[in-house]
Amino acid sequence: MGDVATLVRPRRCPALRLGDVRWTAPVAAVTRPPSPNPIAVLDVGGTSIKGGVVRGEEVEHTRSIPTLANSSADVIFEQLAEATNMALGLSGTGTVGLAIGFPGPFDRAAGAALMHGLHKFDSIYSIELRPGLRARTAVGDLPIKFVHDNEAAGVGEAVMGAGRGINRVLTVTLGTGVGTCLTDHGVPVPALGDLSIKRLALRETQWGRADDVLSARGLATRVGVDTTDLRAAVDDGGVAETVEDHGRRIGTFLSPVVDELGVDMVVIGGGLAASFDLFGPSLRRALGSTPCLAASLGADGPLLGAALLAFPANPSG
Repeated sequence: MGDVATLVRPRRCPALRLGDVRWTAPVAAVTRPPSPNPIAVLDVGGTSIKGGVVRGEEVEHTRSIPTLANSSADVIFEQLAEATNMALGLSGTGTVGLAIGFPGPFDRAAGAALMHGLHKFDSIYSIELRPGLRARTAVGDLPIKFVHDNEAAGVGEAVMGAGRGINRVLTVTLGTGVGTCLTDHGVPVPALGDLSIKRLALRETQWGRADDVLSARGLATRVGVDTTDLRAAVDDGGVAETVEDHGRRIGTFLSPVVDELGVDMVVIGGGLAASFDLFGPSLRRALGSTPCLAASLGADGPLLGAALLAFPANPSG
């Protein structure tokens, strides 16, 4: 992936307004890969849990397993524990800790999912996950740090992937929902003024709420298949017009957003990004002049981003 330390040049960064506080991205804010020591990482999604170990810029993956996010709390804990033990088994001795990217709403300090009525994780609502993972896995006393999954994907792509070298990147992940992460020089920007970046997906469109209708789940509903069967249906070609129109809808939604946020590039990630060649052209046409690329790191991106956010090599800056 090259020398990540050169991806973001030291410079005076433009000030951004977060809430009522004036904020300036630190000089050379995110310029290094995560710790060179092994970090066990999970990327928890609504459909699957992807895991692995990150050593600096290198990622080694474990077997992906289903999340079973609509199951009981015990079943979800069992899946998380299995994925954790596989990642820890791969990381071996000298492991720094466990980084977990989890969908929101999520209380990172408490380690508790706060999702209700979002088609996933209702059964573990407000349950603190750390005690359950320590009781079921070999994590022992290692630190367990949670990050928002959309921020993990966004930081991974902004620092090491498709958005490398670009100042302000909006990463949009299309999976069971729509995730959004704005980064400025590699630093996640949670809000601009009164605008919460993670709540962009809750905006209404002419077709319904963005999270429901523009996600992979939304496309699956349009073509009449389960989300797990969507890739096969899309690749079959029989729904090509619907897939192309889905790209147009995403671009139409994002066009005013990129102007609102002053975005230099849009990166499309998540499961649906694998079919970007089928809906990307129509998305770009609707989006306008702002460059738009598919995520380049694939499954590596969220793991790298989670490791970098949870256990940075230069935590003191």
